[in-house]
Amino acid sequence: MKYYSRNDLIFLAVICLIHSVYFGLAWHYKHIFNGDSFEYIYEAINIRDYNFFYSGNPALPIEEEYKTLRTPGYPLFLLLVYSFVVNNWIVLFLQNLVSIFNIMMARHTLKAAGYCERLDKLLLMFIILFPSQFIYANTIAPDILLQTFCLVYFSHAIAFLKTGSVKNMLGMAVAITVGLFIKPVLYPLAIIHCIAFLIYTFIQHRRLTKSAVTAFIPILIVCFYCFWNQQRTGKFHFTSIQSFNAIYYYNNYLKSTKGTNEARNFLTVERSAIAALPSLKERYDYAQSRGLDLLKGENVSYLAFHLKRSAEFFVETGKGEMDLFLGNNTLGKLYADDTRGLKSILKESGVPGLTKHLIEYPTGFFAILVLCANLVRLGGFVLFFVFNRQRAIINWFIGLYVVYFAAITGPISNAHYVLPISLILMGCASIGLSRLLTVKNNRPIITQ
Repeated sequence: MKYYSRNDLIFLAVICLIHSVYFGLAWHYKHIFNGDSFEYIYEAINIRDYNFFYSGNPALPIEEEYKTLRTPGYPLFLLLVYSFVVNNWIVLFLQNLVSIFNIMMARHTLKAAGYCERLDKLLLMFIILFPSQFIYANTIAPDILLQTFCLVYFSHAIAFLKTGSVKNMLGMAVAITVGLFIKPVLYPLAIIHCIAFLIYTFIQHRRLTKSAVTAFIPILIVCFYCFWNQQRTGKFHFTSIQSFNAIYYYNNYLKSTKGTNEARNFLTVERSAIAALPSLKERYDYAQSRGLDLLKGENVSYLAFHLKRSAEFFVETGKGEMDLFLGNNTLGKLYADDTRGLKSILKESGVPGLTKHLIEYPTGFFAILVLCANLVRLGGFVLFFVFNRQRAIINWFIGLYVVYFAAITGPISNAHYVLPISLILMGCASIGLSRLLTVKNNRPIITQ
């Protein structure tokens, strides 16, 4: 039986207490759905009742896009509960348990990179000042489950880089496969994983045949799923939401450069043009090519915008999510054209305008604390690479793994997009800050 120290139990107790508080807030305010929740719920119910993988209302005319709009990972998780009773509070209770497990797993995994129990208070501060962890544990959304498999992948990757174990190779392949079926943000990572895995094992002369087999597992399963989607819709693809991503990226670029009215008109025109095409294949291909052409036409300026938004990924506060969760705002108002962030309010109205906004929306005060914590976290994350004495390949992996999520998110950056790697950021930042203090105190840096 594994021994758990007193510090482990105290840390776990604090984490459970915080989750209990947020679960109580969710029970009180009952804002447990976001704009995507009902699509996942519909798909879970449709699978249960009709064996039909479809995220729309089956009572309405069938739309081809809804057959593949949402990947089936999270609906199948909902189905675990819905097979017995359609009760979303049971789902949220399970998600809170999963969130607690994720935090403990991240803490344990990062011990291999230098984390130790004396950093628990610092890590707890970062966790408390990242409300998205608890908000999404209490929202019908796949983000906490995605975080689980991103952490499982991370854990197996760190172990593999230390031991070269075939078991860890397989664990990485399974984790990324399950994860991309929960949310397609991992879809490009499956290709990167395969290429990087083959190059690394070839250079290291390690079990190339077994490596090739495990490296291709995610891609092969994705191909089978895309083929199944082709039989259902006539288009070989993973998810229909992919086709519109580039247009959404360009829309956010347009909003930043030419204003919300221009962006809104652009989106209306593009949606009308896509909807006029008769088949999903034509709509998918047009949307994808149209979006890519628009981005290519603004390649230099768009790239600068994308990189800027990717940098902001590291300091997202999630204020909008907090307002929705506490009932201070609605989804419609949040995405309205006149919605402004704290930065734009300060720029336009000065301190008096910002003060007035903070009085109307008290979460703004907490968002400022979160922003400060995020800046400290970012500084600590950079220091982690300055002072860390682990093998260079492990440092490279951690850095590139985090950068992947920042880069893939880009213009659509929001706090919940940070969630898959937030605990890795926090843990590494805690290590980096502790190493800085160690150096300042002229104490030797101890690595594990």
